[in-house]
Amino acid sequence: MVNEALPLWANSGYDRERGRFHEQLDLCCRPITSVPLRLMVQARQIAVYAAAALSERFVSGGELALHSAQNMIAHYERVDGQPGWIFALGPDKDAVDPHRDLYAHAFVLFALSWVLRLEPRQVFFDAIERTLDYLDDALMDRKGGGFWDSQPRRDSKRRQNPHMHLFEAYVSLYEATGDSQFLERGRDLRNLAVTRFIAPGTGALREYYNDDWSVFASAGAGNVEPGHLFEWSWLLAGFEAASGEDQSEVIRRLMSLAIQKGLDTSTGRIVDEIDETGFVTNACSRSWPHAEALKALTLGVEPKELVTPLLTVILRRLLDQYCPPTLQGGWCDHLNDQDCPISRTMPASTLYHLYFGITTVENAICPVGKPDGTTRFVDAVGPNG
Repeated sequence: MVNEALPLWANSGYDRERGRFHEQLDLCCRPITSVPLRLMVQARQIAVYAAAALSERFVSGGELALHSAQNMIAHYERVDGQPGWIFALGPDKDAVDPHRDLYAHAFVLFALSWVLRLEPRQVFFDAIERTLDYLDDALMDRKGGGFWDSQPRRDSKRRQNPHMHLFEAYVSLYEATGDSQFLERGRDLRNLAVTRFIAPGTGALREYYNDDWSVFASAGAGNVEPGHLFEWSWLLAGFEAASGEDQSEVIRRLMSLAIQKGLDTSTGRIVDEIDETGFVTNACSRSWPHAEALKALTLGVEPKELVTPLLTVILRRLLDQYCPPTLQGGWCDHLNDQDCPISRTMPASTLYHLYFGITTVENAICPVGKPDGTTRFVDAVGPNG
């Protein structure tokens, strides 16, 4: 991570002329410039490099993050004359995708929460305030709760996933600022999760919904992603730390289903999708759920004798199958049901998962620094963490 991945994505993965991160690299670590540059990717990379600078894993990432954040505000927010942030810039200088996407707005807030910890510039506070106003005015569902996925809508489904990342952003903003409004906003989304997203008793976190928050396609037949079971577990633990409100029971249910039905404990393999009963419906396997499992397992919610073996086998799979040395700090993001590569490019968006997953384990195992004790590697948090 320190010697290969962070330098790769700060150099080959960064367009210094335009001050933006590339969307993808090819498998020879060369930038692919023919695809749109999504706002979400810019925000995720900014957060990673800010965190890496604050922890002293990659000190030069601080200036990279600050410069990219300023460019993100200049080129993605209100560039078409309308409030909010556009979804993507085209590969040429003029094309834009004008959709306003909840998922991307969540990551804007997450990125801004991290650059605030580097430098509390007023421009970042102002961008946060405008983004919150846009979410409240244009995307909030005041009748049914939560938010609409996009404006205009791309399809008829509603999704839990962007709400999860907005929850993540709110808690991160609270950690960065100590402002209680963010904890209140986070609490609203936590309550939506436990009343709508997570099935009573089973811990099944359903992905898709109709307009009235009924499960799509029907209750009991929802799609469940084990990676999101792990991710929500980690985020709820962060909310518990920030709020003092016990989340252990819901975390236990999420983790139990993820480990029993989504994870092969002998190989560390995590499947893409199961149904509400735990039956595997998509046996392909992406990299990011393994990183999220690493974070969640550091919570120690399983019997202690299982935690280290599970961490070990998942981390080994992540590094051997997805991040082999031949890719020099890159990754193969997606494997089929036989663990043969599906991905033909390296998506930049994966670094967010890998960085926070691997460094969470490192901080748990070596809380005062590297194994040799020479540098303190701790990702910065705010006054409450």
